[in-house]
Formats: sequence, structure tokens, C-alpha cells
Amino acid sequence: MRYLWIFLLVFTFVFTPYSSHALANDQPKAAFTRYHSLWLFDGKEELPIHENIDVGKFSWSFDGKWLVYEGRQIDSNQEEPEIWLYNTATKSSTKLKIAGHDPLWNPNDHSFAFLTGSILCVVELSSDTPIIHQLTGGVSNFTWDGNGVNLIASASAALFPDGWSHPRLYEVHWGIEKEEHEMDVKVTPLHTIGSPLKYEDTSILAVDVENFSWSDDGKSLAMVVAPTASWSADSNMLSVYVKENKLFIPLGEILLDPNWIKWAPTKPLLASIQGAGRMTGGVKNKTLTTSTIIPNYKKTHTPKGFADVDFDWVDDERIVVARGKETKDSTEKFKSSLYLVDLKEKEALKISETPEGLSDSEPVALKAGSLLAWVREDTDGRRHIWMSNADGSEGRMVVENVFEVIWFGE
Repeated sequence: MRYLWIFLLVFTFVFTPYSSHALANDQPKAAFTRYHSLWLFDGKEELPIHENIDVGKFSWSFDGKWLVYEGRQIDSNQEEPEIWLYNTATKSSTKLKIAGHDPLWNPNDHSFAFLTGSILCVVELSSDTPIIHQLTGGVSNFTWDGNGVNLIASASAALFPDGWSHPRLYEVHWGIEKEEHEMDVKVTPLHTIGSPLKYEDTSILAVDVENFSWSDDGKSLAMVVAPTASWSADSNMLSVYVKENKLFIPLGEILLDPNWIKWAPTKPLLASIQGAGRMTGGVKNKTLTTSTIIPNYKKTHTPKGFADVDFDWVDDERIVVARGKETKDSTEKFKSSLYLVDLKEKEALKISETPEGLSDSEPVALKAGSLLAWVREDTDGRRHIWMSNADGSEGRMVVENVFEVIWFGE
């Protein structure tokens, strides 16, 4: 009889189906904007988060429990947007007491940093009320370090009577003195970037640094060095700072798109879409490139006559990319489809059958590469979220009419 009870208990655990709650939590979820509003897609349905607001940058916390987003009142003349927090458990939004921009989550806990003007701030969510700490000023851009302990900040160059100064990188250490409950902030110089910055026959004036991205091992920090605002629309320099060796390595020209720089999931291999020239006069000279850092080796994966505009890593050996034929000028609409690039193979495999006149872009690998999501633009310019298996099979539309999309875990 005892063995019968053991059998029934094991049978119950193995064969009882998951609850609907477990299934819902297992579904990929995304935040997206649509017509002056921010929405949540939980894998099954759409839920409004904040309506009648112009939404700026938004992102997920490391565990998907929180969203942080910039918001402005419609037709507002605010110098800086408001910063809002959305709690997915309570389905409620909270506005910070001070305005700011560029909120960025700590990769390991419920804190995030943002800028108010040029002052770098950190927000802690350990209590019911967000606690804001002001760290240091003179910051143009920033990122967390790979461990989420300190912050890496950049200071842009300035124009003096005798010429431009140089952009600099700093490490910002911060903590709270337990006895006096005051901030303890230390700023350590890391690197001064030379100017002009050169790569082969290309030379740019180094003015600012942005679009940071750490390698998985936390040893190499990719970034984009930009010239003045007008020049940066056409040409910037992708570079990597190797913290251990204190090396600064230029890798090639790139546009200012933060999604065009991504490290492999577990290898020190950097993928990027390189090439100079803004895309308003035709889409050309945009190539998917992979680079090792030490030693520095670069490989291009885009065939002649084609341009790549978005990508994501599926795993350390495969990349899904949005690729289409180059266009000569703005009168010809660029249309892309999804291709799977195997770094060990010479030719890519087309995995999305894009209908005539439509375009597939912004691919994202989900659930450890088993699912694929992307944006399909129709002939009227409307954007819809599609999802499929990793090989492109069983594709289906899941959300209509979206502007920007950020998947949890992206």
C-alpha cells in the first residue's frame, strides 16, 4: 500500500498540468508604446500602463517586476521629462519627485540611475517610497559596471579658445555611511580619449561618449565616440575599452543606434552594424560585423549589394539579422527580411517569408533562443509585433499598431 501512495504522489507531480498562472508567467512579455500611451503585453493580452502621455525611453528591471519610463505631458514644453515607475504586481505607477532623463536599471537589483541635467543620480526601491541619491555632476552619459556595484560615467569634451578638450571616462563609487546616513561618493578617472580618434583611413573629432555595452565577463566595455551633433548623424567611432589592460581600441564607423552594438551571450565577441552615412538618402553601406578584441580581428557577414539594419544574438554562434537590398535614395523604400547567420557557415539562411511590400525588422531572440519576435511594417507604415519559432516557422501576429517595443530579457 505504501508503494501505491508513492506512485500516486509521483504521478500527480509529473502529470498534473501547470496552472494558468504559471503559464502566464512563462510567456515572454513586452512593453510597447502606441499613440501617446505605454502598454504591457504579457504573452496573452494587452494592458494599458499610462495613457495620454508622450513616452520617451523605457526599460525593464532585471527580474521584470518594474518598468521605468520617461513621460511628458502632451504638447508640453518641459525641459526634462518626468520619470515614472510601474509596478507589475500592483499595476500602479509612481512619479519621481525630480525630473530627469536616461533612466537605466542596475543589472542585479531594484535600483536605477538617471541624469537630471548633468547630475548623476541613483534611486533605491528598497522601501515603499523611492529614495533619490545625487552622486556627482558634469556627466554626459553613463552605465553600470558589469556587477551593478559602481557606475561608469563619461564627460564630454568642451570647446576652449585654444581648441577642444578631450572626453573622459570615470568610475563612480558610491555607498551610504551607516553611522551618519550620508552618501560616500568617490570618482576615479579611468581614461582620457584621444582626439582625433582614428581607425584605418577614418578620423573623427572625439567630443562625447555614449551607447555603452559590457561584455559578459565584465572585462570589455564597448561604446560609441561621437563628434559634434551634426557630424554624428553620419559618422561615429565604435570603440572598446579593456579595463584590465587599460587599452582603448577603435573598431570602425557606426551610427548612433544603441541596438547596433551587442556582445555574444557568453563569449567576448562583439557584433555591430558598421558603416558611415545617415539612412535618409538611401540605406546602404550597413554591414553586420563581428570583432574579437584581443587579438583584434574583424569579420563582415553582409553580402555585397545588401544592407543590415537590426540584429540579435540567438546564441554564441548564431545571429538573426534584418537584411534587405541596398537602396540608392530616399524615393526607394528599404524592405528587409530576417536571416539566420551561422558564424561557422558562409551563407545566411532566410527564415521569414516577408509578403511583397512589407518589411521585417527589429528581431529579438527570446526564451534562450527558442522563440523569435520581430516587427513587421505594412504598406501603410503601421508596425505590428510578430512571433515565431526560432527557425521562423509558425509565425503569427500578436500585437497590432506599435511604435517602440522593449522585451523583458532583451
